[in-house]
Amino acid sequence: MEKERKDFPFEIKADDIQASGVFKGYGSLFDKEPDSYGDIIMPGAFKESLSRGGRNGTGVAMLWQHDPSKPLGVWNQIYEDAKGLYVEGQLAMNTQLGKEAHELMKMGAVRGLSIGYQVDKDGYEIDDKIKSRNLKVIDLWEISPVTFPAKIRANITGVKAMIESARTERQLEEALRDAGLTIGAAKYIVGLCKESLADRNKSGAETVLEALRDARADIRAMYIRDELRATRKLLQNLK
Repeated sequence: MEKERKDFPFEIKADDIQASGVFKGYGSLFDKEPDSYGDIIMPGAFKESLSRGGRNGTGVAMLWQHDPSKPLGVWNQIYEDAKGLYVEGQLAMNTQLGKEAHELMKMGAVRGLSIGYQVDKDGYEIDDKIKSRNLKVIDLWEISPVTFPAKIRANITGVKAMIESARTERQLEEALRDAGLTIGAAKYIVGLCKESLADRNKSGAETVLEALRDARADIRAMYIRDELRATRKLLQNLK
């Protein structure tokens, strides 16, 4: 199983982050519409994992920006309510990292929580009608304060730069592979862009980008069917 991540806004005010380093928020939200990854987290998805103390039974870790070498504190409370996965945490204020994280969170420079988790093949269902993956059982590893919305990267800048540097189908395929896509996903997308690549001398990278935008529905169907996780990141960048 591949480890996945999801980012969410804190939805708290700076005043809710106490001087002692205690803070609260939501590590995940239950929504009726698919998120930018094409997923819907269902109520009850975390209960099994939480009942056994996280993935390894030793508790859900609090990390800084998902870095396992940078433990940041502990989660005092984690439970599901009607809105999502509610958490209350305590930063390690006697460490330099804890102090720095506290300051960044107070000033709003770090404004998100992100969960690290796994879902096995029996833990989700595909909704073909709305092209979503409904997550029913989530194996929760860790929850991290993260820079938000930089983690989401909901812009086209990175993809545009990648395409501008690719002049041939092979170069675009290599760029997509370097971005984390599988061979199958990269070849599929290059196939969608053949004509626009041929025309790029006239209209530049924007022609290729437009082809990708037009093909978003087909690409989304592909990654849901084949579970090509990295393809979701590309779609996210095309917003």
